[in-house]
Amino acid sequence: MNMYELILNIIDQKGPTSIPSICEEVNRNPIFMQQRSKPVQLSQIKSVLTRKSDLFLVHNDVVSLLPEKELIELNVQTGGSGGPLRNVKVDFIKKDFTFFEWNFDPTKKLEYEPLLYGSMDEFKQEIYRLKIWNWDLNYEQEGIILDGMCWNIGLETKTKTYKSQGLQTFPKEWARFCRALSKLTGKKFS
Repeated sequence: MNMYELILNIIDQKGPTSIPSICEEVNRNPIFMQQRSKPVQLSQIKSVLTRKSDLFLVHNDVVSLLPEKELIELNVQTGGSGGPLRNVKVDFIKKDFTFFEWNFDPTKKLEYEPLLYGSMDEFKQEIYRLKIWNWDLNYEQEGIILDGMCWNIGLETKTKTYKSQGLQTFPKEWARFCRALSKLTGKKFS
């Protein structure tokens, strides 16, 4: 775990937090401190906050997330090429998700199987790593596409909604995004 990810976790749990409090929390984290030979200093925390100014807001030594990066909800729709249509809605405030799948293949047998769900906290960390807010609005190949997977994503934050969609063309982070969705929902995404 990177230090900025640990800071994200601290702010997620405690809300806006002072830099000295963040430093204390980081130094009390046994997993993070296993990798270090000496305690983290305030200057190191400040350096991380400066490098990650696209995520963090610092005012009077109190750190919070930038409102446009404070995750509220993620909506994902995928489907096409004869495969199922899927809809996932992730509520970051309630820390839960809903998953719907429609399969129009009459030969496909309807099966119910218990699902193993992943961690909402891990999924949220991966969303920050993927930086969906930097994805293009549209991903489409030139020419006519008769069959292909279409997808649509809406990421709502405290002050903004980021949207991205495509048809058989994807952002470079798409495979990682699908693995994160698969791990969270227990269903295979691709």
